[in-house]
Amino acid sequence: MNVFVAANLSEDGIERLESLGLNVEYDPIEERDGRMPTETLKERLADVEIFVSGFEGVPAEVMDAAPDLEVIACPRGGPEASVDIGAATERGIPVLYAPGRNAETVADHTLGLLLSVTRNISLAHHRLREGTYTGSPSADAAEGGEREDVTWGIGRDSPYVTLRGPELGTRTLGIVGFGRIGRRVAKRAKDGFNMNVIAYDPFVDHVEMEPFGVEKVTDLQDLCRQSDVVSLHADVNPTSRDLVGSEEFEAMPDHAFFINTARAAIIQEGTLVEALQNDEIRGAAMDVYHQEPIAEDDPLLGMDNVVTTPHIASASQDVIDRHSELIVQDIEALLSGEDPMHVKNPETLDDVDLSTI
Repeated sequence: MNVFVAANLSEDGIERLESLGLNVEYDPIEERDGRMPTETLKERLADVEIFVSGFEGVPAEVMDAAPDLEVIACPRGGPEASVDIGAATERGIPVLYAPGRNAETVADHTLGLLLSVTRNISLAHHRLREGTYTGSPSADAAEGGEREDVTWGIGRDSPYVTLRGPELGTRTLGIVGFGRIGRRVAKRAKDGFNMNVIAYDPFVDHVEMEPFGVEKVTDLQDLCRQSDVVSLHADVNPTSRDLVGSEEFEAMPDHAFFINTARAAIIQEGTLVEALQNDEIRGAAMDVYHQEPIAEDDPLLGMDNVVTTPHIASASQDVIDRHSELIVQDIEALLSGEDPMHVKNPETLDDVDLSTI
């Protein structure tokens, strides 16, 4: 049986597939310049039974060009970003996926952005690199003091003044979307920084939030009014697209910070920049954008109170190891005639029996 892996998979994952007697061709996207052209992908799938897609687009025309294709595995939390789930279902092809694969890593990155923007860590680093606060070393002894202090100066233009930020303890973090990632962010914020955490998620009952010590807020603008920091962790769907806009930013206190490691589509385009330009919020930290890569002249890149990273919140080897384990386990299950744990369209399972191939 032929398996084509175009996703990034762990070495152990590849070895486990090969140990099952599968003929594995491994061409990970991280070793290529980008996604494979559709026509090339069609050629590569000509005699493949199992395709591990990753970021390759798998529309109906690609499935139709692969007559032997029995299973598509997409090691992402939302495989519909790459795979036409409806088309796969119509053709009786199960789509395996890896829910929660990046929850820990994105939560870590969110807290990193939170610290960076509130305490001006990135801005301080940038100003040192550009020479703003460099100079000749000096020792500064306080009047009447017995100990010599080494300081950067404490005048009005010193970094101690211009880069001052708030402590996180007792501040309120408002989480929008209380799924796998939102829950991990809440735990880190409460346990690590003693923050008060509230959350808005119409699909999660308050009973599910209580074990995390999180208060459910039923109105998004009310959450914005109460929060010192608002952090997005919702999926993009018809109910969340353009969820945050001018009214939500206006509701936030002018000292509030805004963080997005989810998707830019949750924000009405242009409203964040307007809020920052109008001093409606104090700062923002972003990992995702409406256009990627972000344009060189995007206003966000010229603002000192904005921290930007290039969509790397889930960029860790741990994520690859985790999604490899989930995907390989489910392929093993199918080969044994068992149902996989994570399949987007379980109604197709009756049409697949890899144990006989």
